[in-house]
Amino acid sequence: MIQGCGPYDQFKIDTNISKEFPPSEELKVTILAFTAPDAGVAKYSSYGPEGTYTTPANAGISVADALSYELMNVPNVTLIEPSQLEKIFNDYKLSLRAVIENPDYSLLEQILPIDALIFGNITVFQLWHDMAGHGGIVAYSARLVNIHTAEVLFSISCSAVKRKGMPENIVKDLSRDAFKKLLKE
Repeated sequence: MIQGCGPYDQFKIDTNISKEFPPSEELKVTILAFTAPDAGVAKYSSYGPEGTYTTPANAGISVADALSYELMNVPNVTLIEPSQLEKIFNDYKLSLRAVIENPDYSLLEQILPIDALIFGNITVFQLWHDMAGHGGIVAYSARLVNIHTAEVLFSISCSAVKRKGMPENIVKDLSRDAFKKLLKE
């Protein structure tokens, strides 16, 4: 991954796309908050230079919001507000984490008013401070899964280190570039 004292402006985006994306017909999609590292301050990170690292509490929401924004520009995709799904999960006494970690697509297809679900994992989402200033480090992966067929419509894996960058801005740049790449493939 990204390490050491090397160049501080590094971006890497890997994508994989199915023949069904972008969709030819309306696709109702929602994005779940991503699983993320615990919020807090650390003195060490395997992803960047020596310094103090801060992970905010809202990292999972920040990534989901950035992807939502980009997904709104994809033809034939209709975004469904995730808060509508929370009530359904509560009604069925389902754990969102359990659904993400071990999805039962046949159950999801029966209870959810959507066609596809985006979920993912954040490996790192940090702001660092060192003697030379500050920077941001972000690494995440995401999948869009059709809940009717269990087909992965796309997957992305993104990582970046940027001197003087804020993680919230870096994730927006990564998400924008990932969707540009997805839509060109």
